[in-house]
Amino acid sequence: MKRPVMPMTLLDRAISVFDPARALRRHQARTMLALTTGGYKGGKKNRRQTANWNVDGASANQDTVPDLPTLRARSRDLRRNVPIATGAIATRITNIVGEGLKVYPKIDRDALGLSIEAATAWNRKARAEFELAAWTADFTGAQSFDELQALVLGATDESGDVFALRRYRKDPGDTYGTKLQIIEADRVSNPNNGMDTDTQVAGIETTADGIVRAYHVSDRHPGDMFRKAMTWRRVPAFYNDGRPIVLHMFKRLRPDQARGVPYLAPVIEILKQFGEYTDAEVQAAVISAFFTVFIEKAPNADTGPIPSTGTDMLSGKDEVGLGAGAIVDLAEGEKVSIADPNRPNPNFDAFAMALLRQIGVALEMPVELLIKHFTASYSASRAALEIAWQTFRRERAWLVKNFCQPFYEWVIEEAVLTGRLQAPGFFADPAIRAAWLKTDWYGQTKISLDPKKDAEADTADLANRTKTRQQIIQERTGGDVESKFEQLGVEEQLAADNKLSSPAQATASSAIETDEDE
Repeated sequence: MKRPVMPMTLLDRAISVFDPARALRRHQARTMLALTTGGYKGGKKNRRQTANWNVDGASANQDTVPDLPTLRARSRDLRRNVPIATGAIATRITNIVGEGLKVYPKIDRDALGLSIEAATAWNRKARAEFELAAWTADFTGAQSFDELQALVLGATDESGDVFALRRYRKDPGDTYGTKLQIIEADRVSNPNNGMDTDTQVAGIETTADGIVRAYHVSDRHPGDMFRKAMTWRRVPAFYNDGRPIVLHMFKRLRPDQARGVPYLAPVIEILKQFGEYTDAEVQAAVISAFFTVFIEKAPNADTGPIPSTGTDMLSGKDEVGLGAGAIVDLAEGEKVSIADPNRPNPNFDAFAMALLRQIGVALEMPVELLIKHFTASYSASRAALEIAWQTFRRERAWLVKNFCQPFYEWVIEEAVLTGRLQAPGFFADPAIRAAWLKTDWYGQTKISLDPKKDAEADTADLANRTKTRQQIIQERTGGDVESKFEQLGVEEQLAADNKLSSPAQATASSAIETDEDE
């Protein structure tokens, strides 16, 4: 291994002028220190493999904030124009949000001193009230709360973060005035596009200890084409009692990080190149589908000067039309050469799959789900879906904690204030308030490759008391046990009224017949 030669610093050169021997000893000591310091190969500066790997140890904000405008623009372009990027974000929205996450109020009846019947009735009433507010949740009036969930998740993936402001406006026909105004990431910025400071970074105002105090929101997107100057409004992050006013949805990857990074950021370059590569392959395949010929002229043939028409060769004036069974007479010394681009490329699929595997690893999405193509064995496909489901469950929990549950709490606050719900002690004690606001959320169920086996496993878990019916319903079919049982009762009563055996009776009869046969 070549011995490293450490460069002389300005101080070394100054010392060498007055005391060359001392300067030499300093230089030798620094060189030996470079050889012996640290035990990680990745931290060595004298290895050939890492000699040119120069990375500055910048802060979380310095590593992210300067690049965010470009990362957002490129991420949005990929989502619009590259199918893999479009599909990756769409797959997440479908599996995390689906038709919308539904609330299942589950108050702490022991802490509140309520009976099971009273708690069940309150939960049912709270759910009905929230559904009324969910229909009018969007401040712009364009979307319901279910649709806002998909919008927020997609915007967070696309831009790195998104903001939801608590607003109040009770329109004619509205039961509740509590609403959400969704703010795109670009609109939160420093007033007048000023420089970041110790207590303000990219529109996020904090204390000296890094505690968020306010958000600075512009009146429109900086990319809009308007003549008037932009203005900013300072929106406090919390009320005086600590309740949130602004929901900032982003994933903090490092301490002190103020803004989120787009979901596609680690693979933006490879996705762009993959999109261009597939476009080129498709174009080459299309060209190869045409019967394309070129006329080769002899080097010394006296063909005369080529007239300059000033028009594009694609105009067709200099082309020879081909017809079925046509015979074209060529000039003397000319011959036909057929273009053969060798497309489709037989190596395209193998190379594309190698790239897609890397993309899938970075996006935490198995390649089978990324491209919606399952060709492996049952066990391998099931493992891929289970791995993906772990990611989807974590992301769903993040969405519930940062977006769904806060809005539910805002709605219940209004319901208690207006008297539509009775909740003694709600505003007097934070612990009592938390007991009234406990919930479960459920949504899109996990993909099942073998529903029969899953049903058998659920039956065993129910018999062993390791699962409840509510858990099974939420995981496999969606909904809640109360509405399911109510509907089952209606159906069984309807069957009895029409002198038909209900499914439960048929199952019991079948079991009795089986026992008698044995």
